[in-house]
Amino acid sequence: MRQSLTKLFNKRWFAVLLCVVGVIASTLLNTRVKLGGECGELFDSFYENSGSEVSIGSQLQSIGNAVTGLAAIAGHYGLDSTAAHDATETMRLGLVYSPKDASYLHWCYRSLLDAADDLIWRLEQAQLSKRDSENLTLYTESIDQSRSGIEANSYNANVQAFLRRNSAFPTAGIAAFAGVTMPELFQ
Repeated sequence: MRQSLTKLFNKRWFAVLLCVVGVIASTLLNTRVKLGGECGELFDSFYENSGSEVSIGSQLQSIGNAVTGLAAIAGHYGLDSTAAHDATETMRLGLVYSPKDASYLHWCYRSLLDAADDLIWRLEQAQLSKRDSENLTLYTESIDQSRSGIEANSYNANVQAFLRRNSAFPTAGIAAFAGVTMPELFQ
């Protein structure tokens, strides 16, 4: 057995094969570590505030909290807030269970804004108490502030720059083969 392994290792084709396997394994590992690290930083920037920039994840949570407040006001007046409640829960679940699926989270965001806009419109038509009217204004301003924060966020620009650098052949193919999940735009 030992002699047959020695003979195998002494063959030129086997040495070349080992070198090729070593180079491929090294390339895959290097790609996974390098691109995986960069992707991880981008995914983190979706959820973690950076300097003066509030993350998209934080903005989405803020919108969800404001919509929950709007639903509470609607409950005082017998207005149906089921769509707003469902959209808020879908967003919160998306943030927890689909954290790397930016396109899905954007769909949740759009659904939440649609439900919020509808609820705000119906609340503006109702005869609200002074306190509820003031809270409606505060929640509406909070949603508008978060919308502006999301629009001004640098996440999409950073993802676009990353994808420009890394989506060409052979990097994209090697990254996919190495199991690297590329970031998506929030759109």
